[in-house]
Amino acid sequence: METDNISAMRDEYVGSMGGELGPVFFAVHHEVIELGIVWQQYVHLYGTSAENINVLNQTASLFFRVIQDELWDSVLLRIAALTDPATMRGKKNITLRALPALVLDPIMRGEIQSLCDLALAETEYAREHRNKRIAHNDHDYHIVKGAVHLSGISRVKIEEMLTAIRNVLRYVQHKTRAVDFLYDRFIDESGAALLLRKLRKVD
Repeated sequence: METDNISAMRDEYVGSMGGELGPVFFAVHHEVIELGIVWQQYVHLYGTSAENINVLNQTASLFFRVIQDELWDSVLLRIAALTDPATMRGKKNITLRALPALVLDPIMRGEIQSLCDLALAETEYAREHRNKRIAHNDHDYHIVKGAVHLSGISRVKIEEMLTAIRNVLRYVQHKTRAVDFLYDRFIDESGAALLLRKLRKVD
């Protein structure tokens, strides 16, 4: 049933945006929603209150430290992938940077390109960490002390990166579907918030 729903939504986007832009936009749109859900889990667990951290540490500190690191790096990897070039080594990517070329209207194409450029600049930190630390074990980063300096990333910085990415999609949604899609609003009924409530009851 879920697959049928996704297929129906994809068809709706193709119908409103056309056969070129529609399927690519929907794929990027879906990836951005998935990224938002992953980030939401991180924030609920580690970015809401010291009380939550204490509950996690008292329950299984090592396990939740591993989850913290993996969620953090997963978010950075997803951000980096969403802002990769549209084509690499002859292969097409599902990325923000694929969208402008699929838009026929020159004014709209220019606006999307400008928003993509802003997102690309804002998310440089994620690609830096992806290339040197997460997806690749850069020799100098691991061996040569001080040779590679990676920019620090905070929760605030990740929120800014997500906003820059979402601004591209919200513009396209508004122009093609007259919709103000809220990419930062998710209903969390079975995720990290529920886990925390159950852990508190155990205590």
